[in-house]
Amino acid sequence: MLTQVALDVTSLSRAIELAEACAEAGIHLLEAGTPLIKSCGVRAVEALVERFPERPVVADTKTMDTGALEAELVASRGAGLGCVLGAAPEETIESFVTRAHELGMGALVDTIGAEPGDVLRKVDGLSDGPDYLLIHAAIDESVTGEQLLERAGVGECPYRTAVAGGLTPEKVEGLDGVDAVIVGGYITSSEDPGRAAEEVLEAAGAEPYGFRPDERQREALLGLRRRARVGIVVRDPDRVAEVLRAAVRSLRWVRRGADVGAVGDDDLELLPEGVDGEGRDLLIVVGAEEFEGEELERLARDGRRVVLVSEEHVLKVYGVAEAVYEV
Repeated sequence: MLTQVALDVTSLSRAIELAEACAEAGIHLLEAGTPLIKSCGVRAVEALVERFPERPVVADTKTMDTGALEAELVASRGAGLGCVLGAAPEETIESFVTRAHELGMGALVDTIGAEPGDVLRKVDGLSDGPDYLLIHAAIDESVTGEQLLERAGVGECPYRTAVAGGLTPEKVEGLDGVDAVIVGGYITSSEDPGRAAEEVLEAAGAEPYGFRPDERQREALLGLRRRARVGIVVRDPDRVAEVLRAAVRSLRWVRRGADVGAVGDDDLELLPEGVDGEGRDLLIVVGAEEFEGEELERLARDGRRVVLVSEEHVLKVYGVAEAVYEV
């Protein structure tokens, strides 16, 4: 079960402070909450991505109209997951999900203010399904997320399921068959947010996520958030392997059935386990210096995100990648 903190505050500095405590505790996803985005704009998403590029940042825009446009707004700032309301017109949901996926971002449909069963039936009619269905009780409601889940009637949901709304560690412990829990006030209103985050992780039975990149790793991960074609020149194979693991892990956390693949000879053993797809969502080219320039250009067109990993500085990598980082 993944854990997510909802940073439903209006101060960006406070959001960063809370996110830092949660990241140190091992929370998996950081959410730029709706109040934060309304107060600070999409700069809030960008600031969280800059500080924490190793874990997905969720943009809780609660999109109700102009689906594709709002997906682009947050995806362009590096968001890993965007949010559209289940109460929105089907056309808005479809345009949001489709555009999010085109840009390599995950899409979450939020049931807040609507019957979850009605939302699920609407979503099932889409040509491109979302990555998450969020069963969400509003703060102003008397019901909480786990109570809403009990009566939601969504049965065997074909999408990943998340729950939010008034959750505490005790309530999280009682959840079953849920892929992600989203906790806000219990953590953000605590006198010790880091300890509160640890309690949520313990209740969820989740392995804390402890990776924090050094400066060069951070730059490379930021490049992967912002650009479709990135080159990495290997200086330390272990540190490059950590970057690739973080990139693959983050993608799999936000994309249902993410297609991650690799080509080339992995002589340095850089690749994470299970990288055996076609690479439509993320393609890793190892030993990029061994490929012809035209072949690299062709490979770079095959995936939404492409990482060219080279043991040497070679001009053809610079010619294909939008940015190159030494790690």
